[in-house]
Amino acid sequence: MSKVTATKEQYDAAWRDECARSYPEIDLLVKTIGYDLDREWMQTAARVLACPVKVNPPCWQHGRVVYAVLRRYLSSTPADVVRCLDIGTAKGYSAIVAARALIDAGRVGLVTSIDVIDPDAKARRNTVAEVDGLLTLHETLADWQQEKSMVNFVLGKGENWFVMNRKRIHFAFVDGKHAYESVRKELVGLAGCQDVGDVIICDDLQVPGVARAVKELRGYDKTDVVALPERVYSVLVKK
Repeated sequence: MSKVTATKEQYDAAWRDECARSYPEIDLLVKTIGYDLDREWMQTAARVLACPVKVNPPCWQHGRVVYAVLRRYLSSTPADVVRCLDIGTAKGYSAIVAARALIDAGRVGLVTSIDVIDPDAKARRNTVAEVDGLLTLHETLADWQQEKSMVNFVLGKGENWFVMNRKRIHFAFVDGKHAYESVRKELVGLAGCQDVGDVIICDDLQVPGVARAVKELRGYDKTDVVALPERVYSVLVKK
């Protein structure tokens, strides 16, 4: 099997450095909401699923945002089955976090996670799990079988998914292609599948195309959350 370029030592160093970083605004958000992702679980998952080696350091605080906001939503929604959509699977971190929130809340739900990389392909995903050879997404997620059982991994583009789907999406995390037109189509598609109180979280609001698409979306209350100047999230709640 093909080897990746980063070493285990490089991945471990990136993980240790990020574990030591503080995020006061995220701390305040989860404290205000009243739910936070278990730190040991989060750091263990992030080491494999959200800790790439690249120019910019990793940041897995979106997991805490997804978990806290979804737990708050689950505490008030009467839905028998909660449907979540995760656009931009990557290594599956946000999808697994959403599933963890459903499990911790004791709720029935399904997470659909979409990405342009085939989950069955042994493709480079930039994770410590693949230092001895490339893995499928399912192999990468081997240690999270309970969460994985609640996720349907789909090959495709987020903007195209709405052509076929018309079911209600109670909660969504958008972190796919960051081009304005793609995000705009995803948000418009989501808006057509949501009712009052349903939620969208958008990652990487610091990217101009993402910020523009979020700004143009009507019918949602919007709250921006800054983890770092180069990592901003937006929480959108349908009015």
